[in-house]
Amino acid sequence: MITVGQITKPQGVRGEVKVRPLTDDPSRFCMLKTVTVGGKPFKIDGVRVSNGDVFIRFAGIADRNGAEALRGEYIQIDRAAAVALDDGEFFVADLVGAPLFQTDGEVNTRVGVIRSVQSFGAADVFTVKLENGKEMTFAFVKSLNAVYAEGALTVDARKLREVAVYDED
Repeated sequence: MITVGQITKPQGVRGEVKVRPLTDDPSRFCMLKTVTVGGKPFKIDGVRVSNGDVFIRFAGIADRNGAEALRGEYIQIDRAAAVALDDGEFFVADLVGAPLFQTDGEVNTRVGVIRSVQSFGAADVFTVKLENGKEMTFAFVKSLNAVYAEGALTVDARKLREVAVYDED
């Protein structure tokens, strides 16, 4: 399963919910027919996208109380329903458990294994278990020049040093 959004609140009184998309293209929600919310399958009755916000109506959710019960839940899809990726693109879910390497342009050095990815809006935050057993977190920013290939993520070593926060223990 791939997490594509999080329900933030009910919208109106007819069961519609507002969704925070966790995808780079919110219009992808318009192609979905069924999703999983809170571990349960839901058929989608309608989707609208407005100024980057996504609003969804689910079959069987007809009022604000039903929509309120879904607040905070994540929307997931089967991998088969996901869009095809271009070379170098990845799903965030694929990064958890992947090795992280840093490069100085000539030499790649293994940093550790990506343990988690949290989405906070401005930038995703990665937690990495380092080779020495400690942890590091960093904001996944464009300047890292990240490359995903063969199941591993490689980032610019100098930029990683600028954004990384290391475990004090």
